[in-house]
Amino acid sequence: MVRRRSARTLALLMLTVTALVPVTATADAEPDPGSWIPRTDIARSDLTQVPGKLAEPSDDGPHPGSATEWWYAHVMDPATRRTFIAMLFTAPVPTAVIFWYPEKGQKLVLPEPTLKVTATDGPVVKSSAGSLVYDKKRRAYHLRWTGTFAKGDIWFDRALPGVTGGPIRYDGGQTMYWTSPVATSRVRGWLRPPGESKKISVNGWRGYHDHNWGDFNVLDQRYSGWEWGVSHEPDGSATLLGGVVKGDGTWQGVVGRVTSKETYGCMSTIKLSDWRTSGLFSYPETTRLTCPSSLLATPKGLVGKRPGLDRGFHVVDPFILDVGLLALPESLGRTVPGSIGLIEHIRVLSARLPRS
Repeated sequence: MVRRRSARTLALLMLTVTALVPVTATADAEPDPGSWIPRTDIARSDLTQVPGKLAEPSDDGPHPGSATEWWYAHVMDPATRRTFIAMLFTAPVPTAVIFWYPEKGQKLVLPEPTLKVTATDGPVVKSSAGSLVYDKKRRAYHLRWTGTFAKGDIWFDRALPGVTGGPIRYDGGQTMYWTSPVATSRVRGWLRPPGESKKISVNGWRGYHDHNWGDFNVLDQRYSGWEWGVSHEPDGSATLLGGVVKGDGTWQGVVGRVTSKETYGCMSTIKLSDWRTSGLFSYPETTRLTCPSSLLATPKGLVGKRPGLDRGFHVVDPFILDVGLLALPESLGRTVPGSIGLIEHIRVLSARLPRS
């Protein structure tokens, strides 16, 4: 398959040149819901089972030849909703990006200067901006950030695993795989956020890590986008969602529950509601995932039969970056009372333009 590096590279350059200036979403007046179809709604759900298994660190190594591949980690403060996100890309171009959401003030997204990102089994992902390494002795992931805009040393202890899955196949022969070896954890360590001179403790914050790869391009205008979310819940569990919205408006994705005892999930139906608009972008404040039964995730695959799932993700603080070819929201959200999480409702430009 031909890799479409130029569009993704262009987007990264656009983000760098504009310093990724964030645009906070504001709600415009809404038309009568009975006569209005949001430009980014979903038409139907595809429940075809995608291969999956319990996520393990051994699934988290690099996949040479992928058109796109990144490692993502975040830590969130349940008390204040302060959030730090770090991303390392090996493809299509070596890139390091951070997000910082302070308790008050403007949210920031910044490209950390880096010339090289390397990844080996372990996994060990390193760059001049930072590294993410699985420590086999401690049995925990270690994020060390040494970038220009932020510093940090964070351990993802007592991690509960999500699922390794894929491929999801969609428009233009694209394929996407993922693994979430840290669905939720209690982290320890420190962080010096952008614009601050002192370290802050992240002890007791909640942490998450996933990894995506495959022959796909996030800016491809033939598909519509994707839905993704993670919610760290007060009892120590987590709820995850993730999947692709194809060019014809079909959703194919999963919802999962992660507890100290088990990880289980299902291919879900999805309903988006409570719509708001910002420019060309329509986004839902509520995302509801349902399925009548679910499967247990084991190292050898998805087995058995578990109870059904019915979970709603709710945006509590919208945050949208619109770079034209892609609208990139990373909004603070929740599921149950006392939870804290992030929700993405990402759409390419073609899916946001008016349709007859």
